[in-house]
Formats: sequence, structure tokens, C-alpha cells
Amino acid sequence: MSFLHQFQNFSTNSKINRRQALLGFSILTLSACSRAGETTKPADTGVAYYTCTMHPFVRSQDPKGTCPVCGMALVPVMKSGATATTQPSAVPDAAAAVVASNGRVSIAPERLQEIGVTYETVAKRALTRSLNAPGRVTVDESGMRDINVKAGAGYVEKLYANYEGASVHKGEPLMRVLVAGWLDAQIDFIKSYRAWKRTPTMSPNNSFALGNKLELMRARIRVYDLSESQIADLEKFALSTDEADLRTGHGLSGSFDVLSPFDGHVHTKKVLEGMRFEAGQSLLELENDEHVWIVADFPESQGGQLDLGQKMTVSFPSLPQLKMPAQIDFINPIVDEQSRRLRVRLVLLNPHHSLHLGLFAQVTGEIAMGQRLCVSSDAVVPTGDRFIVFVDHGGGQLEPREVSLGDHASGYDEILSGLQEGDRVVASANFLIDAESRIQGVLKTWGDRP
Repeated sequence: MSFLHQFQNFSTNSKINRRQALLGFSILTLSACSRAGETTKPADTGVAYYTCTMHPFVRSQDPKGTCPVCGMALVPVMKSGATATTQPSAVPDAAAAVVASNGRVSIAPERLQEIGVTYETVAKRALTRSLNAPGRVTVDESGMRDINVKAGAGYVEKLYANYEGASVHKGEPLMRVLVAGWLDAQIDFIKSYRAWKRTPTMSPNNSFALGNKLELMRARIRVYDLSESQIADLEKFALSTDEADLRTGHGLSGSFDVLSPFDGHVHTKKVLEGMRFEAGQSLLELENDEHVWIVADFPESQGGQLDLGQKMTVSFPSLPQLKMPAQIDFINPIVDEQSRRLRVRLVLLNPHHSLHLGLFAQVTGEIAMGQRLCVSSDAVVPTGDRFIVFVDHGGGQLEPREVSLGDHASGYDEILSGLQEGDRVVASANFLIDAESRIQGVLKTWGDRP
């Protein structure tokens, strides 16, 4: 009859017997658990416990156990004063990292292969630093033009560019204005021009003086903001009219058209049709479409690598097929206090008017840094304010060595000290090696200030 069957029979006799039976069953269970624990206790007294390199909170007394979280083989943690060199049985298999007396980490080659360790050689490489900043298309302020009439007050008879954003072309009328004194100004110019044409030009000196007189007459009429073509038309009219028509003003108009000086858009409209204006009052602001500005905000850390005339490439997320070369035209001397970015301006040609204001852009560039002794950034393990690299000595012998870093570029870190050209270092899986090394106490002081 089994113990459980006897226990059930016995427990039916009395309440006291049931309590005694329960106590006996508990003692028997604890005795069995104690014997089971004795079977998993490691034979080597130099090992305190076994843990996982990725999950140090896991502790076990089973030398062949695996991590319940990730399934990796557990590694031994030595008792204080014990080392793997004095207790060789403390390393039951190839999964453990062992501390050698010279401070190196000894990991079985099979384990290194299992965790995917790769190597690289310390060498000099041509590094380039990448520059990258978001930007946007803005108006070229140097190409903006204020439209006004300087000669005197008047009225807007007709407004052709009657809304902001309206497209304008060179030589097309923007508005027709009626200006006080315009008729008298035309008559005076025609008389002066006709007299100039009748003046003999026999001597070179006289020709020079007449030329200056003509420029002076044109300068007086330009105060009405006339174009060269409008002045030329007025000169043709001066030669075709007669004195009688000139006295009566026949063929002359009291108003004239204000023409666009270039191709562009109306940036700001400050006038309405029929409105009165004063001399020199701003009526329209035009923006030139031939060029646009790209305003980019570079990180403060890249400010020292920027210079006037530096070549960049501008791309546009909404126009992936378009990449345009450009040069830095202006660098703001002040860093933005909130964003900690430095504003830079580039000038782009806009021949097809496809770059609309406000368009998002990306500005990129590269700076050649020359030949530098370096390793890949993946080979460097940060430990507080220090950096270490595992130097491979062959046969699973890895030496943690402190290095001083310089510039970072193109996925590499410049080595200022700690390594020499030709050294073979671990290039990947450093975090696993670092974890196993820390468990064994190799790096227990790394990251602490001396």
C-alpha cells in the first residue's frame, strides 16, 4: 500500500490523526526537496553561483543550467578569492568567460563563434564627416523690389497686379497711375530732346557735352519710374510731333503705366484700385523668381565645419528626382538659444519656377578629414566616462584596453591613444563579451574615476 493511501485511511479515523498525518507528509516533502537540492549543488566550492551574461539577476546552482529568460548557457561566478586558474573545475563547458592572472578575458573559441564575434584590424582610413540639416525655400530678399512713384502724389486708375502671389513678367504693366505734373514733365522733356537733336555735333568736345545733356534729361524723367523702353517711346514721339501739337499737349496722356522690372510674383500688395498715394509711397513689393534662398538650420556641433562658399547638395522630399548643387552664401553669427542650431543660407537658381516658397529641403555635405587611425564605432565599448576595446591575442584571449577617442565620422572613431596600427580587435558582439567580463570581475573598476 502506498504512503498516500495509508495517509488517507489514517486521516479518516480522527481529527487528531489527520493533523499528525499532514505534519508527516510535510516533513517527507521537505526531505525530498532537500535531497533534490543536494543533487544540483556544484561539486566545485570555488563557484558561488551561475548566472546569465544578459540577465545577471538570474542565479542558479546548476552548472549546466540555462537562462529561463533567453535560453543562454549560464556562466560561473567565482567566490571571493577564487579564480579559474586555481579551480579548473569551475568552468564546466565552453560557455564561460574566465579571468586570467594577466587581466585578460579567456573565452572558449566555440563560445566566441556561437555569439557571432567578428574582428577587424586597426588601420588608418580616409574619413569624411557628413553634414546634414533640414531647410526650407524662402524668398531671395536681395531680389525684391519696392514699386512706388517718386515724382509726386497721384491716383491708381487701374491695378493689374491685384492680388498677392500674382505672377508678373518683365515689361508688363502692374498698374496705371495718374500723377500730378506728368503732362508738364513730358512737354519739358520733348522740348529739351528736340533742341538737343538740332544742336550741331561738329567737334568732339561738343559731342561729349551733348551726351551729358541727354543723360541729364533722361535722369529727370526717370523720377517717374519709367522704364528704358518708355523713355525711348517718348523720344520717338518728340521727333514725330510738331510745335502746334506740343503747345496743346495733343497726343500726350496725363497717366502712364508702371511696368514690372523682372519676372516674379507679387509678394505684398499695399494698394487698391482708385486709391490715392503720396510720392514715394510703397504700393507693391515684388519678388524675383530667378533665385531663391535655402535657409538651413545646422546643429551647433557642426557649426565649426561650415564656411562661406562651401559646396553643398540640396534635395527636396516632395521632388525626389531633383538634387541641386549650391554654396553657402551666409552664416548667421548667432546660435539660436532654444534650438541650439546655426542658421545658414544658400542661393539656388530657379529657372523653371518650380521651387515654391515654403518647400521643405534637405541640405547635405561632406568634409574630408584626411587619414586617421581608427576603428569602427561598434568595436568601442563605453563604460561611464571611459572607452575600452577588446584586443584579440588569439586562442580566445581578449584584453580589455582603455582608449582615447577623437573625431567620429563615417561609422568610425578616431583613436588618439591605446591602440597601434595593426592591432586586431573585436568588432562585434562586444556587449556580450563585456557582460561576461563584468560577471567575472574583469571590468569591475572600469567606468570609475581613478
